Amino acid sequence: EALEKALALATREGPVIAGDPIAVMGNSGYPSCSTGTHLHFEVRQNDTWVNAESYLKAITDKWGLKIGSGSWDWPLRGSIEITQRYGKTPYSYRYIYSGGIHTGIDMVSSDGVIHAPADGILYSYTGKCGSSDLKIKYIDHGNGLKTLYLHIQ
Repeated sequence: EALEKALALATREGPVIAGDPIAVMGNSGYPSCSTGTHLHFEVRQNDTWVNAESYLKAITDKWGLKIGSGSWDWPLRGSIEITQRYGKTPYSYRYIYSGGIHTGIDMVSSDGVIHAPADGILYSYTGKCGSSDLKIKYIDHGNGLKTLYLHIQ
């Protein structure tokens, strides 16, 4: 519900280009909708969740996980650790709103600055997720493509 409200009611901040800093990794939404400081990054094409891994460059994370197959730089720099992937995961049963699919990639990094992976228009929103305030930013990249950034400071 918070994501849908963000897409409908967010405040336009303005244009960004790939690499621009857009936010800082955080824990907004705790305790109702977050379990700790991290970035939940997701991609939507025509308002449908898609696997963000296909947009991000191939990397090996801190623990040796090989992830990514696209051309975009990752939204976090430094030593990235993937804490949950897109799709059916050991924790995705909790995501009733999405039919048991984790809709993005959860990650942490030694550098908590979040960067735009591609050019677009940046929007921001703060809304309720349960009893907690959840801060969200998203970038509209045009042609129905959006990237979302949750739990930011």
